[in-house]
Amino acid sequence: MNVLIQLALIFGICLAGEAISAVLPIVFPGSICAMLILLVLLCTKVIKTEQLAPTGTWFQRNMAFFFLPANISIMEEFGLISKLWLQLLFIGVASAVVTFAAAAGAATLAIEIQNALRRRKTTAAIEEQSAPEGDDQ
Repeated sequence: MNVLIQLALIFGICLAGEAISAVLPIVFPGSICAMLILLVLLCTKVIKTEQLAPTGTWFQRNMAFFFLPANISIMEEFGLISKLWLQLLFIGVASAVVTFAAAAGAATLAIEIQNALRRRKTTAAIEEQSAPEGDDQ
């Protein structure tokens, strides 16, 4: 698929997400709507991953470029930020620790659930094999 068509498709989905967000009676980010639309289109195979791969790969490789405007805006407020650097550092470190702990807890819980389901399945298979053949209950 031509790169311009891929870009048009991606930006069209973004535009549709923004339009849906504007119509909704609640505040909901248009970018999230667009991602949900893209997810549905990919899951239903209306759009195949291979169709967007070249442009998507380019966006991934150049992601830092898209954060430049936000970083420049932050640097324009450096005078305000410089007074709060200790608080911001604490918030950054604390949020990183909490995020790490939550991710580790979720991963541990998921592993425990998978192991419990695997044990239950194994136990059921063993009980099924050990049951007497002619036993009608």
